[in-house]
Amino acid sequence: MSVDCFLEKNFFLMLALDHRQSFIKILSKERKIVSREEVINTKKRILEVLYSYFSGVLLDVEYGLKAYQLIEKTPKKPYLLAIEESGFFEEDGERFNKLQYSVLELKKMGASGVKLLLYFNPFLKSARYQLELAKKVLKDCRSLDLPLFLEIVTYQHEKTLEIKENFVLKAVERFLAESIYPSVFKLEYPGSEEACQKLSAMLKEIPWILLTRGDSFLSFKHKLYFAVKNGAAGFLAGRALWQDVIGKNEEEKEKMFTEVLPKRFLEIKEIVWQR
Repeated sequence: MSVDCFLEKNFFLMLALDHRQSFIKILSKERKIVSREEVINTKKRILEVLYSYFSGVLLDVEYGLKAYQLIEKTPKKPYLLAIEESGFFEEDGERFNKLQYSVLELKKMGASGVKLLLYFNPFLKSARYQLELAKKVLKDCRSLDLPLFLEIVTYQHEKTLEIKENFVLKAVERFLAESIYPSVFKLEYPGSEEACQKLSAMLKEIPWILLTRGDSFLSFKHKLYFAVKNGAAGFLAGRALWQDVIGKNEEEKEKMFTEVLPKRFLEIKEIVWQR
């Protein structure tokens, strides 16, 4: 279950490209239809221009893996595959995730690791369902010797509006209390340097890396600086890098691909290295 293949200079410098519906939504803008080929080709272009920069990549099976398989680059970079269905289903405003694949299926597709995204409010009844889902996937990953990158995305609910506790810290606390120890936690910025320090102390030897959650690039850079300064082991960056690139018109897009994307990735790598 080693994560070493995803490291560069002992840090996770990873590209997130597993987005499905959100990716299509950005591509479509005013249009009603985006073809499967367009999604795959756009992901392929992002992979091509950033290939020499990232230490590993997170892909979805439907589009991202297909794009990766079209890349004629060596050596091959390791990839995670997303195990959950895109999005979530709701009951009374509470969010639940469903699995789309099994760990065995992802391993047969060449994955060097598995990513599980869970929407999580630690104070709602749905937390129990999400915790059990994580336990199942972690058990399967261990049996098949694959690392698990566990992504926790917190959300608010009308029942918990008055709660003042830090949702990110409380969420991680819930997982650790259930002996759910993934290879890597992929987490939101917990709000402050002090919270980052608490998170690092809670996790001890388990690395945590920062997700972008649709932030602007400038906002993500700012959060990444404080996260790695206080214990984060790198990043798995997605929309903050490319959402305003793929949304450009065709005339502007190529310049953004060849100039802006590589520059951005190098900037966040340097933030991590300067920790």
